[in-house]
Amino acid sequence: MNNSMDDAGCCLLSVAWNLAPLTEGRPGSRRGALRQTVVSVCQAAGHGARRWAATHGPGAEAQYRPFLQLADVAHEIATLLLLVEDFLVPDLEREHRRWAEIEELAARMTELAEWTSDFLLSGSALRR
Repeated sequence: MNNSMDDAGCCLLSVAWNLAPLTEGRPGSRRGALRQTVVSVCQAAGHGARRWAATHGPGAEAQYRPFLQLADVAHEIATLLLLVEDFLVPDLEREHRRWAEIEELAARMTELAEWTSDFLLSGSALRR
């Protein structure tokens, strides 16, 4: 069970680690750029959460929950990115649906990344 800021940090670092070694596809692709963004966001938030936990303890659910949500969203993006541009029978409609979902999740990831960054910079519990 993930019930501390340290657990949340570990989850984020796990997502980053599992995304990093995969192939990027075409140079300069949206897929590659987004994968790199997910890795960077997860590494920064994961290390930040673990440093915070080392100083402040496990934290309250309201503090670590957004970090876990960020890990969930990042994992979902990573999973969908595996499916984009990698299929046996090309289906443009399916690819457009997946990209629309990925972009929606990317916007949520940005929102959560901003919240977690603000939290770590302030050192206090922020309201969402």
